[in-house]
Amino acid sequence: MTRRFTRTTEDFVCLVCGTAVRGDGYTNHCPSCLCSRHVDVHPGDRTAGCGGVMRPVAVETRTHDVILTHACERCGHRRRNRTAPADDRDALLAVAAAAAQAAVFSTTEVAFPAMGSLLGPDSAGARPRRRTARARTGRGR
Repeated sequence: MTRRFTRTTEDFVCLVCGTAVRGDGYTNHCPSCLCSRHVDVHPGDRTAGCGGVMRPVAVETRTHDVILTHACERCGHRRRNRTAPADDRDALLAVAAAAAQAAVFSTTEVAFPAMGSLLGPDSAGARPRRRTARARTGRGR
């Protein structure tokens, strides 16, 4: 049986914001901007040949921890990672807000493509028409 996790203690400089990060063997992303680098196939093995920047794209909460999802800009690989206490909470909230906004707008565009004009910026406050008692019972005029 092969191990799927190798603890590799490395210090690094963030490719995106330039922050010097002290690794503890579990550190895989910058605590300031939350970006990572695609270097692992399995955590800690350093065998991925891509080397692309992995940007944070989603945040999810569990009972006892917060999970951050990264997506590689070069190859599209996605990986979920636990956050650390040193991670910038404002950056986590910004990622969560951006992911929620993207989910809302992509769901609107995908789920209702035929209603494009109804769901545009002009109809932000529009409400659907209520059905009358006649329409609910099926009785005509």
